[in-house]
Amino acid sequence: MTPRANFIAHWYYHIPDLILLALICLLIARLLLMVIRLEESGAFPVRILNGITRPVLGVVGAITPRVMPPAFVIVFAVVWLITLRLALFIAVTARGVRLALG
Repeated sequence: MTPRANFIAHWYYHIPDLILLALICLLIARLLLMVIRLEESGAFPVRILNGITRPVLGVVGAITPRVMPPAFVIVFAVVWLITLRLALFIAVTARGVRLALG
């Protein structure tokens, strides 16, 4: 089975996995912007990045203690999303689906 056919056949795994991966990358980008102090610049790309990642950080911030600095909330969000990707992979493979990795 070619990778393209594998993607189409198992879209119910690949699409959520790609969304989770994109969110992880965007959260890491937001963390890097926070570290180099560009988050307060108010530039258009920074506002878009903050708008996309705000719902994820809101959910993670609700279960994270308030004494944690915002950078740690982003790190915890990345860890939760990686855990969610792993759980998705385990759930799909437990149903007997063989995913091509290459």
